[in-house]
Amino acid sequence: MVAPHTLCQPLRSATPLGPRAVVIGGGVAGLAAASALAPHVASITLIEQEALPVEPLIRRHTPQAPHVHALLDSGRQALEKLMPGFGAALQSAGSLPLRVRSQWRSHDGHAWCAPEDTGPVVLSQSRALFEHVLRQRVLALPHLSIEIARVRGLRLAPTENDTRQPRITGVDLEDQTRRQKSLSAEIVVDASGRAGDTLKWFKAAGLQPPTETTRCPDIRYVSACFARLPADPAHLPSAWLRPAQAPATQGLVMAPIEDGRWVVTLIGRFGAAMPRDAHGFRQRMLELAGPELQLHIKGAPMLSPLRGFAIKSVRFRRFDRTARELPLGYFPIGDTIATFNPLYGQGMSVAALQAQALSRALYDNTQPVDQQAAYLAAAHSPADWAWTIGGAVDRAYTQMCQQEDAACDHLAARLRLAFSASVLRSELRGQIDRVLHLLEPPDKLDAFPTEPV
Repeated sequence: MVAPHTLCQPLRSATPLGPRAVVIGGGVAGLAAASALAPHVASITLIEQEALPVEPLIRRHTPQAPHVHALLDSGRQALEKLMPGFGAALQSAGSLPLRVRSQWRSHDGHAWCAPEDTGPVVLSQSRALFEHVLRQRVLALPHLSIEIARVRGLRLAPTENDTRQPRITGVDLEDQTRRQKSLSAEIVVDASGRAGDTLKWFKAAGLQPPTETTRCPDIRYVSACFARLPADPAHLPSAWLRPAQAPATQGLVMAPIEDGRWVVTLIGRFGAAMPRDAHGFRQRMLELAGPELQLHIKGAPMLSPLRGFAIKSVRFRRFDRTARELPLGYFPIGDTIATFNPLYGQGMSVAALQAQALSRALYDNTQPVDQQAAYLAAAHSPADWAWTIGGAVDRAYTQMCQQEDAACDHLAARLRLAFSASVLRSELRGQIDRVLHLLEPPDKLDAFPTEPV
């Protein structure tokens, strides 16, 4: 993975002209990928099934959008390197930068932890606003065009020197009128996401699908927006995170977002009953908030209807382990590679880190086979970190159904010791946060002698 500090400005290829690129999907991963491609290709076609909104609206294909969406510090830094000034633009539009622990408060299962600044910064805003600001930056690219259509398959041809590994020549499309057409390209970035047709395209093309690992974290969300009550204008409002921690199966996240609102997400796991109406939502919200947090939200007007969402399972596809069987010019990204337990807020940041890895791979290598190999290795690194962290934390639930994983078992043990020792060691609390924010790999916790206290 590209370290966040290694890129100070967007990388530029030596040659002004390059291959034609297609990006499948106009979500966060697709937009970030388009930005990464921009300096290295002659043209980019962004393919999306629905017209992209010009305002910060929730798109039909992002049903998770009404819930809390925060960008981890690693994702913030990655996008800033790809698009200098992105963070400032997002904050100008209403995003709130919150310092972890001091303004992004957490609950330890017994009480709200005392505020403390450990370094990382989280950007808090609605998913609609985040995508809107990202779209504005990407759609301003002069060599980018939009195609409203659905991808029906990958177009392939034999390579000149090795017929065992085909190369990408484009994609087959079906537009809104069901008209079939083809689009030529030498690079295809697959950001089709959680519900994408990647495996169907592979099967139709006779390609070997990647190996896949699955887990069943079984999560339900119910969310609503509230007006933020008047507070001291000199202080930025804090976000509040009370995760569902084993054996508890209920939790709450409350984050300040643009336009003077809170977005409150109630969490239920493994069949926990969720509120179905506004009265039940308020009761559960206040119960989980406790006296300290109730002061911020008791009596606050509800500004939206309740919106629900459920994720039964998540999965990790190891494209890096079948790299020699993938068509040259094919680059998966974001949820196409892995989906995560959304409680840990990793998805958008992993996609941003992968886009950064794509930029580096295209800049450092001139041959398609080298570009693809470098990208797949770097892109799977943050996905592996996030997957391991999620698995390690979820192992505390006896209800979890997941395959054996020595890395998760090891990290789960290290995290238990680290959290125990961090009670008396502030530097260890900062190290834990850097790992959880994907700023450093999980094995950084091995460097600390974490004896239980």
